[in-house]
Amino acid sequence: MQAAALLERIAPPAERRVIIKRDGRAVSWDPERIARAIALAFYAVRHNNAPNPFSDDPAARYGLDEHDYAEALRITGMVVNNVDLRFHRGDNPTVEQVQDIVEIMIAGAGHFDVAKSYVLYRAKKSEARIHKHEENGISDYIAVSKYARYREDLGRRELWPEAVARVFEMHRERFRALLGQPVPELGATVGELIDQAEREVIARRALPSMRSLQFGGKPIEVNNARMYNCCFGHIDHPRRFAEATWLLLSGTGVGFSVQKHHVAKLPPLPLRKSADDLPVAHFTIPDSIEGWADAVDQLIMSYYRGAYVEFDYSKIRPKGSVLRTSGGRAPGHLPLKKALEKMRAVLDQAAGRKLRPIEAYDIIMHAASAVISGGIRRSATIALFSADDDEMTNAKTGEWFVTNPHRQFSNNSAVLVRREASREQFQALFDAIKQFGEPGFYFTENPEYGANPCVEIGLMPALTVDEPTLAKLRALGYDAPLSVGDTVSGWQHCNLSTINGRECRTPEAFYDLCRVASVIGTLQAAYTDLGYLGPVTKVINEREALLGVSICGIMDSPAVLLDPAVLRQGADIAKATNAALARAIGINRAARVTCVKPEGTASLLLGTASGIHPHHAKRYFRRVQAARTEAVYQFFRKHNPHMTEVYGMKADTTDVITFTIEAPEGAITKKDISATKFLEIVKLVQENWVKPGTALEDYNPGLLHNVSNTVVVRPSEWGAVADYIWENRDCFTGISILPASGDKDYPQAPLEEVATSQDIARWNALKYNPVDYSALSEAADYTTFKDVVACAGGQCELA
Repeated sequence: MQAAALLERIAPPAERRVIIKRDGRAVSWDPERIARAIALAFYAVRHNNAPNPFSDDPAARYGLDEHDYAEALRITGMVVNNVDLRFHRGDNPTVEQVQDIVEIMIAGAGHFDVAKSYVLYRAKKSEARIHKHEENGISDYIAVSKYARYREDLGRRELWPEAVARVFEMHRERFRALLGQPVPELGATVGELIDQAEREVIARRALPSMRSLQFGGKPIEVNNARMYNCCFGHIDHPRRFAEATWLLLSGTGVGFSVQKHHVAKLPPLPLRKSADDLPVAHFTIPDSIEGWADAVDQLIMSYYRGAYVEFDYSKIRPKGSVLRTSGGRAPGHLPLKKALEKMRAVLDQAAGRKLRPIEAYDIIMHAASAVISGGIRRSATIALFSADDDEMTNAKTGEWFVTNPHRQFSNNSAVLVRREASREQFQALFDAIKQFGEPGFYFTENPEYGANPCVEIGLMPALTVDEPTLAKLRALGYDAPLSVGDTVSGWQHCNLSTINGRECRTPEAFYDLCRVASVIGTLQAAYTDLGYLGPVTKVINEREALLGVSICGIMDSPAVLLDPAVLRQGADIAKATNAALARAIGINRAARVTCVKPEGTASLLLGTASGIHPHHAKRYFRRVQAARTEAVYQFFRKHNPHMTEVYGMKADTTDVITFTIEAPEGAITKKDISATKFLEIVKLVQENWVKPGTALEDYNPGLLHNVSNTVVVRPSEWGAVADYIWENRDCFTGISILPASGDKDYPQAPLEEVATSQDIARWNALKYNPVDYSALSEAADYTTFKDVVACAGGQCELA
């Protein structure tokens, strides 16, 4: 007796011959469905994937000739025998298992092209069955793990509404005397505008400065620099090194110029005696960020005074001690000690002459290394340098990661004055980016202008003194020689706020959020007590009172947010809102109001694509690294173990969470646009959102905010991209450029498209189980705000 006949005789009755569907239902086994699927795969191969008019007509052999149809039925019989054998064993196979058998049998019969066609057919059918995840959990996880502060009274971290309430209570306290002040143009009082903004942030339709979420309350009240995401200064005075250190310790992203004409303003270092002949000065470093910054200043000034400074680190708290004001844990003294000794080595080499730009750059990078490697804060930096400075141009070539690893903490860009730069200069930098990734280029109208590390904010950290400015500086305690017409420099800051582009489904919704984000930014602009930086910095910041109203998720709502008329109207609303509220609270209106920032982490909070960038794909996996011992991660893993796995690159300490992201209907994805098309969109937004958001050019003509962007370039696109950037350089300031790479080229990529049947199966398995973070109890403060980078530029598109 043949095996098939035997199986038929001993197989279970029909009511027990069932297949398990994907949703768990049991359905009767129907071999005719298998025959149809195999026949359709044969037809697709024989007719080059042309539409099949007989796809539902078995009487017409599903469009096949007799030979192919007979072969399809023969393979169907093989599949039926295999499945019947499983029934005989008492198994009820799943749909996926049956489909696997079909693939194997077609290939086993030698029809590899038909097997491939069946795989594609199967993937297409699976696409139609992909699960719709109502919630993915990423927003709440990011909020609690990255921005929530520890509440000792509750024994846990804040929930999102509590974190937002902390920020807006700070604003109410600051403006307590003005809460009842009417703002007629906005139809509300100051207090009512604060209340409305708070509601919108709780709903995640808008966001304040992300630094205000981390440090809102006492940390910002004692140090207003913590409000600001970014700043920029010229390294033209010995004091700038200490100030840059203080800013980094405050959590602010630092842009700085080491252009030749700025560094040339530093006084020359005197010739230095041998160490044995130098008088010794002693400095006990206070246990504060001011103390660390003062230590840098003492070291720098010791070289001008002809002394050797010895540092006493005994007052600095041991590593791991709780930082009660700013949150987190103390790094101990070693990061600072190592940095100071490396700075000392740079200064020893420069004795008897002026510092070179690369030496000034290295000193700041050693400070950044102490701040970042010490685990205190993660704040990005950008160094702007003269285009003809060969040392800075080559700062990150050769074995620099071994010989000068501190340089990893900055992005470096050559300054190109638009009216003076040549195509050859630009092309040389562009080619270096293609080959090495750096240095970048920075287009500007004036070499005195600069930017934050993400290059979305136009900043000018100097001013020419007039009579009112002189009087104000004197009133603030500036006692150095100064006359009308002199130029003084410091640091200029910009606070940021964000509109959730995904919520902008109509122009009216967008306009409402323009008002809200402008209100938030205007409140933030009033925090100008930057005592460590001195009176000049205070005057610079109060004079232009900059805002940075950004849009996150422009590509989520392109019908609205890529409409030039809508963008211009939104910019006008943001400017008008700022002007009205600024008058009410007694500050200057902002000179520049609108921008687009990278929005890397903010996009995870809002559930959007980042900034102006397209979604990675219609559906994709977003992976987030987590320290295995971190309490929030452990709590998340307890509820969602299926979403976590060991991170292969750091298997001893780190895990990775895989979240599911689905772009909204109508959103633009990476596959939808070329590199030059993306740059056209950047230009459109710059021309219709950013430029119209410029309110005043009285002080710094031609200085604009910008659209921070990272363009991904395919191998065939490099020439066209270079041409487009150069021809439209009036519309660009800085551009991060990355070569295209496949998201499946290496395991556990941060972003990975859902493209294969295996991906779909993984996607469907990643059902998020809601986590109640109010039940997460912690005995002490283990928050680590260093995990969120302030002003990280193109890095935001990578992590």
